[in-house]
Amino acid sequence: MVCAASICSAALGQTPDSQSLLPQQTVLSTPLTTCNPWVIQALPTELSFRQRACFILAELASPGRFAEAGAIAGVSQWRNVPRISPRDADDFGTRFAHVYERQAARATAELLVGDLHHEDPRLHFSHAHGAVNRTRAALLSVAISPGEDGQARLALAPIAGALGSGLTSIALYQYQNSLRYGFQRSAISYGFYFFRAVFHEFSPELWSLAPHFVRKRRDSIRKAFTL
Repeated sequence: MVCAASICSAALGQTPDSQSLLPQQTVLSTPLTTCNPWVIQALPTELSFRQRACFILAELASPGRFAEAGAIAGVSQWRNVPRISPRDADDFGTRFAHVYERQAARATAELLVGDLHHEDPRLHFSHAHGAVNRTRAALLSVAISPGEDGQARLALAPIAGALGSGLTSIALYQYQNSLRYGFQRSAISYGFYFFRAVFHEFSPELWSLAPHFVRKRRDSIRKAFTL
């Protein structure tokens, strides 16, 4: 169920490739101070801090993030794992808030480190050929980031985001508040970055399998954001 929520989250928060979303003249005529996440995805230049913040926070506020938080809180509620406190063990709202707080911590850490390290938070298609090469390129895009000199370097923003999410859980949960647990949660959060990258790489094929009304709804949301 949590895995299904992650799929929904990646799908609803999916940012399409610039060439398939906006005409080039729209991109070039849009001021670089825009806070439209769909336009920011298509910008050919490095993002400013304001644009990075807009892009990441728009993803944080997407329906997919709320669906993911609700599903995770629902599974925890169903299992009734007392990770909050005996008094709040049956409080779905508290569980939901804690999941979303971890997501907010992940987004904040990713934003700050990504800006300092000049990493692009946007997802892009690899344009590689073959499922194996495409999967490999998607996985490497999470672990490696091109530097200003064009040389590959370790991508720090996803690591910072994962640590932000995992270590925040130490402060939230009374029954699981050890440093070891925080690193375990960080590893799970870091794995989500790889899942999201692979999902994005194969999203055109996945969307082609979606029912017609789902694709129509997706296109209407795109148009609403780009008007």
